[in-house]
Amino acid sequence: MASILIASTDADYYLLLSHILSEAGFVVSLASSVAEVVQLSQQTNPTAILLDSRPGDPLAIRACLELKNEAATFGITAVALIAPGAEQQYLDLMKAGVDESFVRPITPSKLLDFLEALAGQPLGVRNRRDGRAGLIYADIDIDLDLHRVSRKGRAIHLGPIEFRMLQHLVEHAGAICSRDALIQAAWAQGRYVDRKTVNVHIGRLRHALGESGGDIIRTIRCAGYILETLDRHREEQG
Repeated sequence: MASILIASTDADYYLLLSHILSEAGFVVSLASSVAEVVQLSQQTNPTAILLDSRPGDPLAIRACLELKNEAATFGITAVALIAPGAEQQYLDLMKAGVDESFVRPITPSKLLDFLEALAGQPLGVRNRRDGRAGLIYADIDIDLDLHRVSRKGRAIHLGPIEFRMLQHLVEHAGAICSRDALIQAAWAQGRYVDRKTVNVHIGRLRHALGESGGDIIRTIRCAGYILETLDRHREEQG
């Protein structure tokens, strides 16, 4: 089940929004302070964080700044729900790195359509705040321009083959990637590579990511490898 974190100091608004989202099948939680937003985001890795932006309340802006400055939460989609009278916060929210914003009142169907489309994508693909292209998946951050990888904020040193393998797995998260497909993605075209070589490089990739026995990368016997969907990974970690 996809989860949504609501950041709000208004209990009535939270209850209304929570009811709408719960009826649609989302798991909903509440954070009423910046510290709670960051802590719950790190613990639950929600599909999105809804920031209640209201006049005189800096929670949405401050929470967004903290989220986008943390490697573990940078890739989580932050959505501002801007209340009447708080339109002046829009520019500050953009500077803070908010991913999407809606001016209230917003119809429940419009918000649900956005969140359901977001939940259907196991991968967050976005431009980084510094303008470089990046892939964000769970706690893995891939900088495609500089060919750098980090996990939970820790730099991961990968060779070019392991980097391209990881990129392919992330781009096809939730689908089985055959050894032939990984060879095509990671090695130069036309070069012969034994399928067993793929196993060696997957082992190196797992070791570099700090995995023990599988973690996110799972072996599918006689088929290849799969990068678990976020929902399944959360269940196994829980």
